[in-house]
Amino acid sequence: MDKKISFEKQSPSFYCGDELHAIKQAKLQKALEASGFDAFLFFKAEAVRYVTDFYVKGFRPFLEPEYVALVVKGKPPVVGYISGSDDLRIRFKSDIEDARRLPHVSKWHETIEKMLSDYGVASGRVATDVMPHMVFRGLSQALPALEIGDVTPMWLQLTAVKHPLEIELIRNAVRVADLGALAAIQAVRPGVSEHSISAAAVTAMRMAGSEFEPFIPLVASGPNASMFERIATEKIIGENETVILDIGAVVKGYTGDLGRTVLSSGTATETQRAIYRATYEALQEAKKMIRPGVTGKAVDARAREVIADHGWGDYVYTGNTGHQLGYGLHGEPLVDRRVDFVVEENMVMCLEPRVVLPDQPHVGGAHLEDVVVVTADGYEQINTTPHDERLLG
Repeated sequence: MDKKISFEKQSPSFYCGDELHAIKQAKLQKALEASGFDAFLFFKAEAVRYVTDFYVKGFRPFLEPEYVALVVKGKPPVVGYISGSDDLRIRFKSDIEDARRLPHVSKWHETIEKMLSDYGVASGRVATDVMPHMVFRGLSQALPALEIGDVTPMWLQLTAVKHPLEIELIRNAVRVADLGALAAIQAVRPGVSEHSISAAAVTAMRMAGSEFEPFIPLVASGPNASMFERIATEKIIGENETVILDIGAVVKGYTGDLGRTVLSSGTATETQRAIYRATYEALQEAKKMIRPGVTGKAVDARAREVIADHGWGDYVYTGNTGHQLGYGLHGEPLVDRRVDFVVEENMVMCLEPRVVLPDQPHVGGAHLEDVVVVTADGYEQINTTPHDERLLG
């Protein structure tokens, strides 16, 4: 097969298309030129995929170094890989011109040293993400003139503000996540396990085109909802329990993520309705804040203020109120009282206030998460899963 052919026509797995591939390559080079570094060196699987559009092997939920991507000014990415099966996959399902087999991770520095030398940056400045310590130690010893810095600021520049083509891909991923959330809601009833609800969501999303789940679908009922348990467990759902659902899908590398809280059966108690209403109104008020120029801190503060005004300030979630959405899961900058950033048009953000009552396990908790695209003068919500009127009323 001709290596030079558009690899979009070779039908690589979950590929976003040649147009967006070229756009990201140009954006990457622009960020590198402005960074003051001579090269970027990526180890995170999602970063390797972003800069190459090569669908990394298996995308496993374990932190196991398998790839490295070197980006040098004016050059296409150079990729190192560990799997023999990638000899052919890289050849036929990518446009990567320089791909090198990696040895055991304890000797990765030898291959990376050769990459840096071959591209003339062995004594330059290289920005990286999560370089394993043994690689850092080996490179530092072999290349004492090499300066290694942090790529995080440039990664934010690359990924926080989305291209319109990326926004459409995120819309599709959110659509698939909506289907998973609806399937989960329909499956919720007393007597079934949280794990079975998760399976219903995963089945619906995989049938709709999701590659994998960016996290284990969260299904937390009753006491598990009161502490915001982060996975679906074998717990059996009981009568009149609040059930928190946090559902995610990945389509063509882009992530959809949303959350809802539903009642398992019967009629909600006064307290269940109160914490749900506080969470719902915090979400609505946070969304009203969204527009270019506002700070993430201000959005976070408004959500917390609303929950406190409802009398639940001691129970508001202590973490962030939201995050960027797109490549990877919890994209940065976070919507958090400790993070200082200004909202820009074409950011895509999840806003997710929550109230949990660990000292009242019989009540449970409430979590609601919507996805918004920042427009020129406000926002557009792109997820559609409805709220539970039994709790909202």
